[in-house]
Amino acid sequence: MGKKIAVILIIVGILICVSLGQAVTSFAAGPSQQASCMGQEAAAISPPGSSEELPGGAPELKKFIDSLGVTPGVVYRTIAKLHEGSHEACDEALE
Repeated sequence: MGKKIAVILIIVGILICVSLGQAVTSFAAGPSQQASCMGQEAAAISPPGSSEELPGGAPELKKFIDSLGVTPGVVYRTIAKLHEGSHEACDEALE
């Protein structure tokens, strides 16, 4: 009886590890093509230090948007309405 329980626990443990591995891979893949350009941009600059474009990450993006002299909500809404399919395509659309 003890061996059966041990085998079941090992199988359950393996299944949990495989499931977690797939979940982590999904998170690491980045945003889907259906994501808004706000999501694409956020993924491209996070975490801070990972992007040459905005090395300060989201705080640097906020600072830039605040410096434009328009209501930040208008800028965020405009970016969020775009669904260009990739970070590069979003950058092109916003130039």
